[in-house]
This record gives sequence, structure tokens and C-alpha cells, in this order.
Amino acid sequence: MPGSALLRDILDAALSEQERARIEGRDLAALQAALGYSFRDEGLLEEALCHASFANEHGLAVSNERLEFLGDSVLGFVVARALYRLYPEAREGDLTQKRAELVCGRSLRDRARELNLPPLILHGHSVRDEALPTSMCEDAVEALLGAVCLDGGVQAAEGVIGRLFLQEAEVRAETDVSPKSRLQTWLQARRIPLPTYELVSVTGPSHAPSFRVRLRVNGVEHTACGSTRKGAESDAAERVLEDLMSLEVGE
Repeated sequence: MPGSALLRDILDAALSEQERARIEGRDLAALQAALGYSFRDEGLLEEALCHASFANEHGLAVSNERLEFLGDSVLGFVVARALYRLYPEAREGDLTQKRAELVCGRSLRDRARELNLPPLILHGHSVRDEALPTSMCEDAVEALLGAVCLDGGVQAAEGVIGRLFLQEAEVRAETDVSPKSRLQTWLQARRIPLPTYELVSVTGPSHAPSFRVRLRVNGVEHTACGSTRKGAESDAAERVLEDLMSLEVGE
């Protein structure tokens, strides 16, 4: 990528020997091992670690801001797609909350520490190595993901994101129990007949249908709507379970 090659050339030309020695002494091989990805163009890796404050001090034409923009978008997409597959019955609001937890600032800071990023980031003299702003570390993580995407494609970025962000989500998805499963377990423990689900109607355009289902169990009935039949059934099961538990408490 032209910008990355330009950055490498300018770093070699514009820095003092002391600064160049410090930069070249960074263990970028260890970083790539931690990422589980080896860059074909290490200029992209250098660019991802170059904060705007460093670029401004040395008159560089590029910093990691553009890569950060790209990485933020790739991270959001990959995580959203993974959650969509991991939680086939989850509603939009639940998926949004799960995504926010995985890509929030705290999560990015944790990844920065795991990768030992702080001593590798190039920054202006006004910032001390031992007191890097947390936002600088968060931005560098996103910039790294953007660099991986440009260097190896979306699939390579997806692999890195999977290792860094999604392993915990995959484990959590295996242990999370859907409302339909929780309702069934609750009923079986009380020897109550299992529920019946009935598709009442499908309305709306073919590209955005709305499914309406009816659930009946133990004298309790609920209807619910959703963009998928599974989602509507899940919503109905959750509401019925809440009603049954309330009735049990009131007895």
C-alpha cells in the first residue's frame, strides 16, 4: 500500500539515530505471534502503531487513524455476524448488547494489554511510555485489525478477531440457555405437559416478513411476533415462563 511504503521511507529518513534504534528495537515478531498473523507488508504494521501525535511531530503524512477507522468497521461486522450465528433465537436488542460488550473500550484495552501494545506504539514526546492514554491503546488495536484486513483480507482479519474477541463469546453461547429450553426444563421439573407452538400468521413483504405465533401450556397462552418464526417462539416462551413463575410465587 503506498501510504505504508511512504511511512517506512519517512521513518528511515526523518528520525535521529537514537529514535531509529528505539523503534527498530521493538519486538514486532512477538506481536505478530500474539496476533497469530504474520504481515506480508510490515509497513502496514508500522503504520498501525504510529499515533497521530508522532506523525505530527515528525511531519509524517500518515498515521494509524485511517487504519483505525477500517478496523473499527471490520471488528463490528465480524462480531455482529458471529453473534448472529451463535444466537439464532436472540432478539436484536440482545445481540446489540452482546456486541457492545465485546467491542467496548474496556475490551479493547484488555486486548492491548494481552498483546503488550503500549511499549510498541509510536507517540509524541508529550506522552510518556508509562502513561499512555487508554484511548491510544484502544485505537491501536483497531488499527491493527484494519492493517490485517488490508494485508491479508477480511478472512485473515476474521481469524484474528476470532482469537482475540470471540473465543469467550463462543464458550458463553454454549452455556447460554434459550427461553424455549428454559421453559421446557421448568415444565419437566414440575411434570407439566410440554407447550405447543402454533404459527398464526405471516405478514409483511417477502424481504421483511413478520411471524406471529401462539404458545399454549398449562392454561396459559401468549402470542408474539418476530422477524423469524424461531424468534417469535423464543419471545413467547420467555413471556409464558415469566407468567408461570409469577403464578407459582403467588400460590
